[in-house]
Formats: sequence, structure tokens, C-alpha cells
Amino acid sequence: MRSLPLLIVLALSSALVVPVTSGGGAAGFADDTTAWNGTDAAVATPMADDPNVNEPKHAAITPQQGATDTVAANVSNRTRILAVPDAAIQRTEIDRATLSLGPSTRLAGNISAVRMETAAVERYVTALDDEDEQSRRIIESFSTVEQEVITLRGRQQAAIEAFNSGEITPREFVIELATIAARADALEDRVTMLDNRAKDIEGFSLSRADQITFELRAFGGPVRERAVDAIQGTEPATRFFVTTGPEGYELTTIDNGVYVREAFRGAVRSGDASARIAPTTAINITKRGYPAIASSGSMSASVSGMTSIVTVSSENRSLTALVDSGTERVFKEYQRIPVATFRSGPAARNVLNGLRITVNRTYPGGPIRIHVVEAETGNPVNLVVTLSQGSAEGIEIGRTGEDGTLWTLSPRGSYTVTAVGEETATATFIETNSTEAPAI
Repeated sequence: MRSLPLLIVLALSSALVVPVTSGGGAAGFADDTTAWNGTDAAVATPMADDPNVNEPKHAAITPQQGATDTVAANVSNRTRILAVPDAAIQRTEIDRATLSLGPSTRLAGNISAVRMETAAVERYVTALDDEDEQSRRIIESFSTVEQEVITLRGRQQAAIEAFNSGEITPREFVIELATIAARADALEDRVTMLDNRAKDIEGFSLSRADQITFELRAFGGPVRERAVDAIQGTEPATRFFVTTGPEGYELTTIDNGVYVREAFRGAVRSGDASARIAPTTAINITKRGYPAIASSGSMSASVSGMTSIVTVSSENRSLTALVDSGTERVFKEYQRIPVATFRSGPAARNVLNGLRITVNRTYPGGPIRIHVVEAETGNPVNLVVTLSQGSAEGIEIGRTGEDGTLWTLSPRGSYTVTAVGEETATATFIETNSTEAPAI
């Protein structure tokens, strides 16, 4: 498939996933007869082109008109997100992760190297029976891990800057973040080992073990893990969205019918190692930032040092928010939302050649639902779908399938979705754009 260089967004390509209903009933979509209702109940309401509603119907769009109909929706209660501010965005792209032996081998080598280092450290600590010497070696080894945390922060920032400047591709960026996370995971295992060894020595302990563990956990993320699974060949290929700013990023993907996102904003971290907040404060900060998900799920918080980890779980979605104790703001998030229950923004639709195409729009990187039916009967139509931006050639992103539906990730800005059948007369398109992000 040919590449598509764009100023702002790299258009999507290849297969998408089918919506699922696990964790809750299927929600109503703003397609032929319903509009998305932005409440937690996700109730569908009739639209003006429903024959049961006494309002003027929208006129069919002809090829010459080239216009689309945008249906307003109540989105006040959509799940909010941690996002790079629009004014700070430096690069946005969408790319595809597939099996790649080179990066896979390098990643595996990095993980193995750290594990071998940890085994060597354990042998070094336990080589002598003298507990005083063991204590000294534990402190020495733990200090090395603390320095590694600083190194990983610098490495992550360097990756962000390299991506912003165009020095690395989206896939290279994600692989680098995944490598950093893998090293952090392995270092967390080392901290656990050192902490356990310290506890075996009477009157001795590592006072900062939990704090460093939380710092290391801040380097993880589900999207990079999913991309690496595809690169290593343990999972099918996946498409992922990347946005970066001077000190932050957003990564999103759709994995087996679930919208997955992770985001980081380094600019809202204080760096104050002495700052402390109570777990209840961290929970309240998360409640204010994410009122929709907080009101529908159970919450818990763990606090150590300057980082609090708040988790929210409900039947349909989950959230992990990392809160900085100094600024009392969320600086990192992970979210998982089944696409079948995702609260979309206003829908756009077009009718052409007897086909009605609807796009349930959303913010850049969010999941959009593309739905194609016969305009008169409402029967779903299985067509090839392409997506393009500006004057660039469209990239095939998959088929609508037997249910006429295709899920993909929203580009940033305006874009055109085209659905084409075997015959040229069987075609429709829609020109639309992404919506504003419901940022916390």
C-alpha cells in the first residue's frame, strides 16, 4: 500500500475491528433513524428524518451539491480525556503496526538485558553473609535504579522531541516508548527484589521503594503494549494514532472492539519530590476531571511520594489516572471503552446514488463509526472504505461488512470518507471533520 505524506495527519489504512457489546448493551447511533444521546444511559432519540417525527426531512444530497448534513448531539456528558492542548500540538499522525522482526528482536534484547542485570545484582547482594555489607550493596543497587528513573525520563523526552522534529516515524516513536516501558517494568522487578532482600535484614528497609515503583509505573501504557504485540507477531496488526507536543503525547488504538488510549502531559508535573496528597484528594481530583466515568464506577487510589494512581472501573469502561502531588493535576491516563458504548459527537451524513453514509464524528484519535445503508430500505451495504485528507489520494481502511459498519480512528481536522462497491455507480462519500476534544 502506498504511503500518504500529509502536513498534519497520516491517513488510515487497512482493516478495522467490529463493534462489540461486552460490558453493556449496544448503544444507539446517529445513523439513519437515531441520534447519539450524550447521557450515561446512552438512549437513542428519533431524528428529523425518522418518519415518525413531524419535522421536515433532510433533502437527499446530489453529487453536484457535495454537501453533508451534520446532526447535533448532546455531548456534555461524554467521557473526558487528558489531551495535549491544541496550541501545543506539534505533530499528529496515524500509522500501522505489523510484524517486524528487526524491532521485535531489539525490544526482546533490551528486556533480556535488564533481566540479566537484575539477576547479576541479586548475586552481588547475596554474595556475602555479612548483613552490613548486604545493606550497603542494597543501597548502592537501589541508588542505581533511582538514576535509571532519571535516565528514562530523559529518554522519553528525547523521543518526543525526535518525533516532533520528524526525525523518527510514528512506529519508531511507539517502539521507543515501549522499550522504555519494558525497561521500567524490569527495573520495578529489581526494586521488588531489593526491597524483599532489605526486609530480610533486621532493622533495615528501603524507605523509597514504593515511591520509585510508582515512578517506574508512570512509563507504561496499553497502546504501546498493543503495538508491540503486533510488531512481535503475537497479535494481529493494529492501527494507532499519535499526537505530540513539547512535553506530552496521546496514543490511541482500537483493540478487539475496545477503544484504548494513553496520554501523558509532562508540563503539569511539578517535579517536587517532597509534595504529598491524601488518597481522598487524588480521588476527588479524578472525579472533577472525569465526572461521567467517576459517577458510574468504583474508585480506588494508591499514593506514594509525589505520584497517586487512581483507578476507576465500571461495567463499560475503565480509567487509570496518575495524579501529581505538587500540581494536584492528572498528568497521565489510560482508558478502555468498548466502541459499542462510546459516546460520539454530532453525526454527519450524506445520501448519494441511493446510499446513505453516516459518520459518528469524534475528537482526533477517538473512534469513529462509519455506517452505509440503502437510503430507501435501510439495509446495510458491504463496501470498501477509503479515507483521505486534502488533495491526497485516499487510503483503503477496510470494508463495512455485512452490518454496514466500520470502526476506525478519527484524523485531526477535515477528511473525506468514500465507500465504493464493485460497480462505479455503487459509491457514496462524505466530507466532514473531527470535533473538539472533551479535555479535562
